[in-house]
Amino acid sequence: MALLTVFNEISILFLLILAGFIARKMNLLGDEINKGISVLVLQFTLPALIIKSMQFSFTREVMLGSIHMILVSIIVHGLAIAIAIITPRILKVEGDRKRIFQFTLVFSNVGYMGYPVLDAIYGEIGVFYGALFNIPFNFLLWTVGVIIMTQGRSGVTEAKFNYKRLAFNPGIISVFIGFSLFLFSIELPYVIFRTLDLLGNTTTPLSMLVIGAMLAEISLREIFIEEKLLSISIIRLAVIPLVTFALLKFFGASGLLIGIPVVISGMPAAANTAVFATMFDVEPHLASKAVFNTTLLSMISIPLLTMLL
Repeated sequence: MALLTVFNEISILFLLILAGFIARKMNLLGDEINKGISVLVLQFTLPALIIKSMQFSFTREVMLGSIHMILVSIIVHGLAIAIAIITPRILKVEGDRKRIFQFTLVFSNVGYMGYPVLDAIYGEIGVFYGALFNIPFNFLLWTVGVIIMTQGRSGVTEAKFNYKRLAFNPGIISVFIGFSLFLFSIELPYVIFRTLDLLGNTTTPLSMLVIGAMLAEISLREIFIEEKLLSISIIRLAVIPLVTFALLKFFGASGLLIGIPVVISGMPAAANTAVFATMFDVEPHLASKAVFNTTLLSMISIPLLTMLL
C-alpha cells in the first residue's frame, strides 16, 4: 500500500507538469506569466504552506526528539552542500550550469513530495518530524539557495536580492512564525488556518504548471541527452541518501532519526529549482529538465529506498 501511495503521488506531479505543458502549447502561459507565478509562489503561497505545516501539537515528550531531528537535518543538509561543492569540480561543470546542478543537489522536494511519502511510511508522526526536519531547509533555501543562484553573476545580486533584508524575506519570516506557533502550542483560528491551508495548497500545482510550461519550449529528447544531468540525477536520488544512511548509522541513529532523513534526502530536485532559476534568470530550462528528470527517475528510486528502510 505504501509503495502504491508513493507511485500515485509522483504520478500526480507528472500530470500537473503535463497540464502546464499543454497550457503553454495553447499559449495560455507565457514567459511573463511564468515569472509572475514564480514570484507569487516564493513570496506568498510557499510562506503560507510553511506556517500551515507547523500547526502541530507540542508536548514535552517530543521535545528531545524534535531537537535531535533539527540537528540531524543540519548535518544532512551540510553533507548535501559539501557534495554539491565537490561534484561540479569532478564533472568539470562551470557557470550557470554549475549553479543549477548545485541547487539540484542541495535542495530536495521536501514539501511537495516528502510529506506524502512520509505519511505513507510512518503515518502522522512521520509528517510531524518531517516538518521539523524541513526547518533548516527553509533557512538554507533563502540563504544558501540565493547565494548559489547569484554569486559571481554581475548585477544579479543587487537587482534581484537585497542581502541586508535577508532576515525579513517572506520565507524566513514564515519559518519564525510557524515555529513560534508550534513551540508555544498556539492553534490558529479555523478561518486563518483554512485560509493558509488553501493558499499553501496552491504551491504545488502552481510550481508544476511553471515547470510544464518551461518544458513545452524544450525538446523532450534534450532532457534525456542533457550532458551530465543523468550523473547529477543519480547523485541526487541514490548517492546522497545512501551516504546519509551510512553517516547516521555511524553516529548510532535509528528509527525515525535515520528513516526520515534518508527518505527526504532521496527525494527528487525541489520544484523551487525551476522557480528560483526563473526568478534569477539562471538557466530556467536546464532547471526544469533537472526537476523533470529526477522526478521521473524517482518513480524507481523512491520505492526501492522505502523497501530498503
